[in-house]
Amino acid sequence: MQRLREPGGAEICFLPALLSGGLRATCLHWATRLSFGEVTSLVEQMAGAPLVSEDGVWRLVQQEAKRLDQRQQEQIQDSQGRPLPDFVAVADLYDAQGQEQVVLIDGIGVKAQKPTRERVGQPRAEKAEKAEKAEKAEKAKKAEKRHETDVMLLPRRDGTFFYACEGVSGGWSLVEAGRAFLVQEWQGAAPLPLVAITDGARAIREDLAALFGSQVRIVLDWYHLAKRVYENLSMVAHSSAERQSWEQQVLGWLWQGQVGEAVCFVQGLRARNEKARHDLIGYLEKHAEEIIDY
Repeated sequence: MQRLREPGGAEICFLPALLSGGLRATCLHWATRLSFGEVTSLVEQMAGAPLVSEDGVWRLVQQEAKRLDQRQQEQIQDSQGRPLPDFVAVADLYDAQGQEQVVLIDGIGVKAQKPTRERVGQPRAEKAEKAEKAEKAEKAKKAEKRHETDVMLLPRRDGTFFYACEGVSGGWSLVEAGRAFLVQEWQGAAPLPLVAITDGARAIREDLAALFGSQVRIVLDWYHLAKRVYENLSMVAHSSAERQSWEQQVLGWLWQGQVGEAVCFVQGLRARNEKARHDLIGYLEKHAEEIIDY
């Protein structure tokens, strides 16, 4: 392990190019589950020595993200010009003998990261300059407090899933990554009967349409449906007890796919917030064909 010193004199750990495979794998594995600082502490606890710094883990993750991004770009290029397999929307979701393939897609929200990382011992002037640049960049881009990343799970032939998400380069889209995988994995197969389980986000629906056209059966996932009911009824009800009672009845109907009964019940409620009541009715009616007998 090499060690360097910052201009201010603080010592940092440095990740050499020939970092052992085991240490790289350990850092990358835990960096998806813990903060970078917690990863450094875990490695030190396991090895009995401070083998990597927080900044080193961050750099390692950045390198791996770029490597995966480049590999995905190459796969997309290799698949260009090759036709997609044929798809067909599942007609009967309740057929016990059905062989449908399931697609899962959702957005994952994480706290936005700082545009730059400060190192211990960094000169104040340099810190101030970087802070000023970061502030200007943040205002220019109107950076949000959270960053949304769409993730798509596509079926493999062996029954497992291929995980696709947006890259770091911005050189390709989630749809392009999904298309490349489907071309390589399912080329020559019989038409795939598809069911997509997802929420009602417009961007997600646009991705599904771009990838499969109309040849996919969409099911509104229960988590987002129940969450929407809870959020709207919390604004409609006059008390927590009233909200719980209404929620139990509405979800009871929706669990069995009885959208009409749920809509009629909500229409008859004496609402504290009329807009929230109408929004819930509109949501249920809009997704009526996607709400199944769960």
